[in-house]
Amino acid sequence: MEKDNWFDKLLLKKWFYIVVTLLFIGVFAYIFKWQHFCYWFDDRYIINNELLGTYGDFIGGVLGTIFALISILILIRTFNQQRAVTEKNKEQIENQRFNDLFFELLRLYQSEISELCGHIEKKNAERIDVINYNNKDFFDFEKGLLQRAFRSTTSYEGNMQEALKLYMFFYIKHRTKVAACFRTLYRIYDLLDKSELRESIKKNYLKIIRAQLTDSELFFIRYNGMTYYGTNFISYINKYNVLKHLPIFDLLEFKDWWKDLNHVERMGINIVFHNSTRFLRRILLKRESNIVFRAPGDDLKYKFEIKTKSNYEVEIKLEINNSKDNKTMEYIGFEKFNAKKIQALLDCYLKEVFLYSNFERFNKKENIEFYSNPIITNKDICIINSGVRNTKQEALKLK
Repeated sequence: MEKDNWFDKLLLKKWFYIVVTLLFIGVFAYIFKWQHFCYWFDDRYIINNELLGTYGDFIGGVLGTIFALISILILIRTFNQQRAVTEKNKEQIENQRFNDLFFELLRLYQSEISELCGHIEKKNAERIDVINYNNKDFFDFEKGLLQRAFRSTTSYEGNMQEALKLYMFFYIKHRTKVAACFRTLYRIYDLLDKSELRESIKKNYLKIIRAQLTDSELFFIRYNGMTYYGTNFISYINKYNVLKHLPIFDLLEFKDWWKDLNHVERMGINIVFHNSTRFLRRILLKRESNIVFRAPGDDLKYKFEIKTKSNYEVEIKLEINNSKDNKTMEYIGFEKFNAKKIQALLDCYLKEVFLYSNFERFNKKENIEFYSNPIITNKDICIINSGVRNTKQEALKLK
């Protein structure tokens, strides 16, 4: 319930009524005196009881009307307070109902994931090993299977097609239980989207959902959204940025780069891309030209820069000083690549961020152009540029 305003507080003060009463008595006494001559403290004149009675009737009538009005105001205030309390109680009841249903659906989602537990038969030359796994391990294990089975093509779009074929094989194999998980997760977001909760409260629930999803679950949610079976979920994935913490570099499309890297090297590049996406979002929200972000630090081997030439064109530049040792752990994976392969990686990263991570809903594919400037090499300095622009000069959008 909102705090009482100044008038409500004033109506609760006793002195308010005393002052009002005295004020009205004084004012109307003066008015009465103005129309009738009164002689104060003069023994030659006696009190005119009839006149005094008339004065009393006058004051009583006026004050009675005033206090009747004040009583009505107090009554209205009381009704408003009761209505506010009723609305608050109603809101609390609705919030409690939503809260119960939300966590019941969340428990249902978790139980459905738990039901995915079972065993996997791993066939060797001499025997069949039975591997038991529970809960979230299912998605980790299946993700690993897809990553090992994936074969890269010569283009990012070709890699996407191969990745979707592998995902559909996984989906068909586990459709009964996996589809139920995705439907329940969709219902949770649908419930939240259609609720009348305040945005600040919605954000808290969104954080709770996001905290439940592992990297491997996000991996499969992303590929499911790219198929016919995940079409309805796309709007909520984009609206609530469900894939915000998805490690992009772990996607099958990037296998040509991460296949020879260890876990630390892979996660380092994931961190670089995550930070880059965050800064791209921040820059594009400003809708201005010539904004430059540079990764902090001096005397570094790798200098990363994001620049907007306009609100419809963004360019990424990576400057490599080969005369220096790398002191930044996030870039340790780049040590395994030559300049040409790094540029191809940046090109694919931009495609993922501006097109495929939002399922081509934010920017029209036919209006987006990706480009790479020639690699510049000057002694120990190597400069790599990749960019994206909207050919219709429409503002680039990011989830």
